[in-house]
Amino acid sequence: MERPIRSALTFFGHKYERILLLVLFIQLPVILIQFFAANYILAVTPTFGTLFSIADVYNAFIVFSFFLFALVPFVHFWHSEEMGVENPLRQTFLHFALKAFHFFLFSVVAAAAVTIGLMLFILPGVILLGIFSLAPILAIMDKESVWTSVRESIRIFKVHHWKIVLLIAAFGFAEIIGSYILQTIVMDITTSFLAIAICHIFLNTIFLPLFYLILAAYTAKWREDMSLFAIGNKETGFSE
Repeated sequence: MERPIRSALTFFGHKYERILLLVLFIQLPVILIQFFAANYILAVTPTFGTLFSIADVYNAFIVFSFFLFALVPFVHFWHSEEMGVENPLRQTFLHFALKAFHFFLFSVVAAAAVTIGLMLFILPGVILLGIFSLAPILAIMDKESVWTSVRESIRIFKVHHWKIVLLIAAFGFAEIIGSYILQTIVMDITTSFLAIAICHIFLNTIFLPLFYLILAAYTAKWREDMSLFAIGNKETGFSE
């Protein structure tokens, strides 16, 4: 797949009405649960005056869990459209209903590993996040278990680790900057916590689906490039 970012942006623009349905019925409820869970944890967990409290650890775990879980329907819809599947949106909702628990369990385990990695040395957490972000995409492409797809995810990460980390970091910083700008604009109008929260949620419903589509497009390209490279090695008699 050539020009993954352009391809993802074009897809997002052309299919926005259908993507919006995924946002309303799947992503928005997930974000609301994450939002209320995070605020509840902050309210009941003591801070002990340290830079990072126990509540921050819990919140990081929740954010990573829902980040990986919410990826699934958008990638499935994108892949179904690319493959020319009939009624791709309906198939996406059906697939999510049948496989939601499977992917949620993976998201929880992966998020726990990422959170522990970030707490210990930071870098292991970043590496694990990059690996686990690709696994659900590969599982959807291959129609197999997400646990099985981790092996190929590791293989792709070894080759494209900097690209994957920079892609995640770029969207993370873009969302932080966008949130700050939007929050500043809103606070000039009102200091209502609800208004600020709604703006943050609205921003996530745009940034995250777009990021998922770009990551999926890049994953497809990296996988295709690696397959072509492997075929070329076989034809010329070289081996790794």
